[in-house]
Amino acid sequence: MIQLASKENCTACGACAFVCPKHCITMREDDLGRMYPVMDDRDCISCKRCQNVCPILSPLDYHEPKKAYAAWSNDEEERRTSASGGIAAEVYKEALQEGYLIAGAKQNEDFTVTLDVSDNADAIADFKNSKYVFSSAYTLFPKIKELLKKGEKVAVIGLPCQVAALRKIFRDHENLLLMEVVCHGTTPHDYLLQHIRTLEKNSGEKAVRMSFRDPETYTYTYTFTLYNSDNQRFYAQRTKDGDTYQFGYHRTVTYRENCYHCHFARDKRISDVTLSDYKGLGKKAPCSFNAIKVSSVLINTPKGETFIKKLIGGHHIFAEERPVREPIEGDLQLRQPSQKKSARFDFERLIVQNHGDFEKTMIEVIKLHERRETRMKILNFPRRVLSKIKRTLLRK
Repeated sequence: MIQLASKENCTACGACAFVCPKHCITMREDDLGRMYPVMDDRDCISCKRCQNVCPILSPLDYHEPKKAYAAWSNDEEERRTSASGGIAAEVYKEALQEGYLIAGAKQNEDFTVTLDVSDNADAIADFKNSKYVFSSAYTLFPKIKELLKKGEKVAVIGLPCQVAALRKIFRDHENLLLMEVVCHGTTPHDYLLQHIRTLEKNSGEKAVRMSFRDPETYTYTYTFTLYNSDNQRFYAQRTKDGDTYQFGYHRTVTYRENCYHCHFARDKRISDVTLSDYKGLGKKAPCSFNAIKVSSVLINTPKGETFIKKLIGGHHIFAEERPVREPIEGDLQLRQPSQKKSARFDFERLIVQNHGDFEKTMIEVIKLHERRETRMKILNFPRRVLSKIKRTLLRK
């Protein structure tokens, strides 16, 4: 009997649905807004293509990173408006120059995020910057298939689980360049939509554009913003300001279940090149610059190395080679999945009790979190005072 990946591990990449010759598998949201493959086995011929293509049930080999760079775009405006150092945007530009089509995550008018492909540089603006929500790769697969059949080259930047699905479907196709962005987890789209609708109701405004890391408020502040049809910003809050969505994402509260068991959050990688914010900069070797707006670039395969060398050689980016272990040891996400904490367990219980009401659940979760924080501060107060006294005495 055919078995799909368990809900605990399924990334909803959609590879199983794409390869099924009888179209027995469809991607559907459950009652809590989480996407999963659903199988109708009435026409199933037990070919097991779905099982064999699944990166969870049939794992791939991983690549040991060969080189690491601290890098950023030499275009100051590109760097300012990018989530990190602007390397992804420069990758897309270089890829287009080398005859590739480019593919990445694009936010749609209804605030869903899907992976799409383009031959136009105008698409870079859609693909760049962070999108802290579930993104669907399923509709990209048939487009990639047709392009590869025609002999086209495609450069993709996606999440590790999406890159794994592409590698399983198309194997290590010579015309496919696969890059991944380091991921903490993905939040179901329904939670984002509920959040936006709540903010619209509270403000009396209609959102037509949003950002998770708005360049106008500096991307490194992680400010969630909404804009109306006149391009006026009517909402801007950071995690510490109490934005429920940002709190849920950046405190590892609201991810899909599989994100806490991620098979791809490890020091060996699934892609040709791995991109991320550079964490741990200067920990393994002296460095003359700080980590603000600096990207980590891990080279995992010869194909990735060849491409990045061309990008560096074109002088579109600054790149300093760093010890390979430096970004890996500096970024927990390059070693293990996000960990569940107390607030996550609160969320799991309350989202069911509240029948999927995201805002109500998060308000309750944040209140419980703040109570715990206050309690810990009170309990730790004597220890902090004693520590301060010891430091004072040692200075005398």
